[in-house]
Amino acid sequence: MAKGFRIYNGRDFQKVGSGNVRIWEGHNWQNGKARAWDGHNWINLLEERYTTTWEAVASEGYWGPTRGNLAHTHYNSLVRHDRLCQGNYLPYHDSFIGRNGREGGMFWVDIDNMRNTLRGSRIEKVEVYMHVLHSGYGAGTQLTIGTHNTHDWQDRFSQVNYGVASVRYYGQDRGQWITVPNWVGEGLRDGSLCGFTVFDNQPDLWHYCYVAGIWDGWKKPKVRITYVK
Repeated sequence: MAKGFRIYNGRDFQKVGSGNVRIWEGHNWQNGKARAWDGHNWINLLEERYTTTWEAVASEGYWGPTRGNLAHTHYNSLVRHDRLCQGNYLPYHDSFIGRNGREGGMFWVDIDNMRNTLRGSRIEKVEVYMHVLHSGYGAGTQLTIGTHNTHDWQDRFSQVNYGVASVRYYGQDRGQWITVPNWVGEGLRDGSLCGFTVFDNQPDLWHYCYVAGIWDGWKKPKVRITYVK
């Protein structure tokens, strides 16, 4: 059965959906509903499911608290500054920040486009692609993902939700799609969130890694959201 519902307006068939069909229930206008039996399930004819991917448009690695959480554009990081960092690699990497150093990373997508696309939708799945280029151990690392609410690139690391997902990587130069809670997608849609972070409170070698940035081609961070509208 073809998905969708159309009416003839005298010239052609016009697509209708939950966004432009309303029913008056005596007090308020409610979203319209129309279902058809496909032989196995009832199908909602006024809703369609979409999956859209947004690539990162900006990304940055950041020093830990002992260096004011400043971007890697300051001082002399051994990691290219667009790459997102996590943890602390001693004694060989950035050792002057001390054993309590905890580096971080942030990335941004075209959040205005994302919000326009998702307006009025129901979020069904949210995934983030992160490609770990290098880790403290050849066997891999544990990547901890958070969220931020800054609209544009910024000079200091910040986040509003720590550890919305934590995932094991087996080996180096590996990428994977990571599922995060649907409420994160709702925050991106509704304006309370703008992007994602990497950061872990444990400054040990197991949690040290750096993630591909916007200048790493297909390995750059991405957000993929499945939604219904």
